[in-house]
Amino acid sequence: MTAFDYVVLAIVAFSVLIGIARGFVREILALAGWIAAFCVARSFAVPFAPLMPADIVSVSLRFFASFVVLFVLTLLACKLIAILVVKLVNDKEGLGLADRGFGAAFGIARGGLIVMTGVIISGLTALPRFPVWRNAMLSAPLEVAAASIKPWLPADLAKRIRYD
Repeated sequence: MTAFDYVVLAIVAFSVLIGIARGFVREILALAGWIAAFCVARSFAVPFAPLMPADIVSVSLRFFASFVVLFVLTLLACKLIAILVVKLVNDKEGLGLADRGFGAAFGIARGGLIVMTGVIISGLTALPRFPVWRNAMLSAPLEVAAASIKPWLPADLAKRIRYD
């Protein structure tokens, strides 16, 4: 095993530990909060921009400021809702263990997604040609998985990903 293998295993293990510690409900609500915050900010940044302080002269900066404000406020609102829902789930007898178990499964999936993103990005660089990658036990199966994902990527990006 090389440093590549240890990094991959550490990423997945850390993600699993976070999933266990936080639980499935909190993980899903956090993910939903980020998605909701992005959607709200994207949808309402333009109409909200004129409400930004007049000190922000640039239209682009005013739009950016409104996007950030809406994103943060939505994320905070979702966090408050998540706290209430998690408290309700944890108060129910027997759901805590299941919540942690599903949180671990979510952690495995998230860790795998992080690793695959890293492998795909690495395919755009010279990293796959280094011995630390070539001699790794996990590099070959991850390259096969990345190859199966390439058809879903934009064509210009997919053609630049190489592992040879």
